[in-house]
Amino acid sequence: MASSTSSLDPPMENDWEYRHGRVDPGQDENLNLLESVPVTGPEEGELEQRNNLSLSKDKSESSNVPQRGLLDIPVSNGSPLLRLPSELIDLVLSFLGPIDLVAVSSTCKLLSGHGKSDLSWQRHVQENIPGVTLTSPFPCNTYRELYISHDPHWFLPKYKIWFCDYFLTGKIIITRFDARRGCIDGYRLVAERLPPTFTPWEADDHVLIHSFKPRCRLHMDQPVLHLDALSLESVMSSSAQTKPGHRFCAETPMRIDERNNHSVFSNLLLTKPVEVRPNMQLWPPPTIPARERVRNASQEAFVGAGHKPQNRKEMSDQAFRIRRWMEMHASSHALGLHLGEEVYTYATLDPKLYTPTEEKPFRGIWVGDYSGHGCEFLLMNQPDNEEPFDEASVVQADDETLEEWEVRKKEERIYRGSIEAIKLTGDPNVPRGEYTFIADDISKTGFVRTATEKQFHGARIVKSRGHVAARMFQDDKYIESQLIMVSHNTLAQYWVGFGHISFYERVNIDQFLSPANDPSPISPC
Repeated sequence: MASSTSSLDPPMENDWEYRHGRVDPGQDENLNLLESVPVTGPEEGELEQRNNLSLSKDKSESSNVPQRGLLDIPVSNGSPLLRLPSELIDLVLSFLGPIDLVAVSSTCKLLSGHGKSDLSWQRHVQENIPGVTLTSPFPCNTYRELYISHDPHWFLPKYKIWFCDYFLTGKIIITRFDARRGCIDGYRLVAERLPPTFTPWEADDHVLIHSFKPRCRLHMDQPVLHLDALSLESVMSSSAQTKPGHRFCAETPMRIDERNNHSVFSNLLLTKPVEVRPNMQLWPPPTIPARERVRNASQEAFVGAGHKPQNRKEMSDQAFRIRRWMEMHASSHALGLHLGEEVYTYATLDPKLYTPTEEKPFRGIWVGDYSGHGCEFLLMNQPDNEEPFDEASVVQADDETLEEWEVRKKEERIYRGSIEAIKLTGDPNVPRGEYTFIADDISKTGFVRTATEKQFHGARIVKSRGHVAARMFQDDKYIESQLIMVSHNTLAQYWVGFGHISFYERVNIDQFLSPANDPSPISPC
């Protein structure tokens, strides 16, 4: 669907004049002046294999729900399970997931009562809505009804971060549960910045440092995704009129009021994961580690059975699609003309990828400064090391105190392996899903120096390679750069050939999960 240019989309240029100490990256022809650096990372096939996370392993590790079969006890009047005290039965059932809980509830009247306990169902709802503490099942009467009302869409707020395949630039949204209205919403995450200032670098006055103070927020004017809680009567009525699998392959209409055009409609589509094969068009792309990937090309606008799950087992909880189109009506009674259809695929990230740890403190979602293209969001990926850290390899020097030795051991434990900055949103030069820079080895192997200048005093500086390209990602290559590790929340990239330094800041995703944290609307004057 052809849509008007949004002010939120990364612009091709802006009114700010960006200054560079050497080569201006805004001119495509200037890229020919820069030499490429050798690429020492994994080959494409190795990259795909490394970034295809094990589905069975990750799902079992990330879930506290035992596999079906734990309660394979014949349920009858003489069953040992039924002779347990009531509180022990509740304890046993607390280990079951929602589907198994429903199955057990259908066996007899006693287990039906325990299986419908609101305490169990409150827990199942709560574990799918991070950042929000439930105090009521509103707008439903019970938490069981609330769970049913949004089934099978609870994975949307559970994984909270979703990025899409919008051409070149992409989009990133935060999905969350709004307990005030009982709905699931997804809003676009955007970043704004002040006009930049340019100061010379003390270490090299031919290099300019670009100031960067981003403000991240949700674009609250209009949700990208909106699902109301269905009443239990509506769910039961719909289930009685359709085949059991239809609810997984059918598209779910979303009531989203387009601000400027009330003839635009949106549907939510569930997806079906595929077995990754060479040369497949997939989302997310191979650069981004993922538990599952889905097809990203269709000659049938994703309506075929190969793209849609036919039952719950086939449904992916790592991706979904949104179909948008316009309907033009000649009169109030005439059938609408279907126009300009678009289908966008969204994927999520394994929480491990953006959750920092003591040994991988740079993992996370970051926002970066991209000059005339504006702010862009990145996944700062720190892959696991192939071998665990061996403290015995760090030998205390003769002139080193015990405290200095402990500090050095900690540093060598942290500063090892690589950092891969992957664009979740992009621009016409280097689009979403591509690397923006890679520091292949942040250990002493890639160490350049410790900064002594005032702006970055004490920061570790390591070798990196920056990814550049002409418009439409033509003639891409990696050029010499250096990563300045200011802190675990701030990084800077020295683009040697361009003669400038740009910044990256960590984004606190959790601050956007609760509607209670939303800024108050500004009252009109």
